[in-house]
Amino acid sequence: MSCLKKIIEERERIMITGHINPDGDAIGAGLALLLGLKKLYPNKQIEFVLQDVVPNHIKFLKSTSKIKNIENRELEEYDLVIFVDSANPERVGKVRELIKDAFIVNIDHHISNTLYGDWNRVQNISSTSEIIFNLLQEDLNIKIDLEMGEAIYLGLINDTGNFSHSNVTYKTLEIASQLLKIGVNNNYLINNFLKSKSYARIKLLGLALSNMVYEKEKKLTYYYLPYKKMIEIGATNEDTEGLVEELLSYCESEVSLFIREEKNGRIKGSLRSKNNIDVNRLAGLFNGGGHIKAAGFTSELTANKIIDKIKESL
Repeated sequence: MSCLKKIIEERERIMITGHINPDGDAIGAGLALLLGLKKLYPNKQIEFVLQDVVPNHIKFLKSTSKIKNIENRELEEYDLVIFVDSANPERVGKVRELIKDAFIVNIDHHISNTLYGDWNRVQNISSTSEIIFNLLQEDLNIKIDLEMGEAIYLGLINDTGNFSHSNVTYKTLEIASQLLKIGVNNNYLINNFLKSKSYARIKLLGLALSNMVYEKEKKLTYYYLPYKKMIEIGATNEDTEGLVEELLSYCESEVSLFIREEKNGRIKGSLRSKNNIDVNRLAGLFNGGGHIKAAGFTSELTANKIIDKIKESL
């Protein structure tokens, strides 16, 4: 029996959780794990709880209706909490307040992960969903069905940029191939997840591309979105997803930075790079982190000070 399986079998009240503002990988990994554990242990109490609601562009996946948020969870206490796609425990937001003396399992793929779990599975691979695929099959001996497969595939396309990023390996593509064999519909997932955008999201994209700044000396492309502009357009945080990748698509750019002002005045930042520039290091300047080519942070500094600090560090 694997160590993880033993940990799960010794506990009855289990919560799976992921980071705030959940993306396709956090939701895909957590959902696949939820479905797998419920299949293996039908008598255990298992919940997937997030601070925030499921983003609209992910709700097309029917199984997301099984995800709970803080307000509608059923259990009051847990003896096992499984973090997915969360580099540190603070990343899950208010959900952390639900954790008392529970055993902590930490499953993640961020190189900035602090190894905070009582049991950790942290690997520098394409996505947390890829780790979950292997855990379900190898550690828990669970046969992955279509519902689990769709969730995992969602995570793969989210964190690989639809298999376009350098984090894609032959193992990633082998997993994708296995999922297609069990009936996952690539066209359905791509069209609904990547090619269906809200009006506000399209307006924001046009705004960002029209007003982006390119620093030739640093090969940096950046755009700052004030909160009042988001309100003017009628956009949500969800509508800003993917803008940093679009900024990086400029052929001369090596690094992209997208920063937006939140309602409380703090600045939320996302960084991407094409080649060997370590944006995890840049995000670390603001106590953030992630991966070498993709990272994020939140800061109390002004947008101009953040931009200046990043330019100085490049």
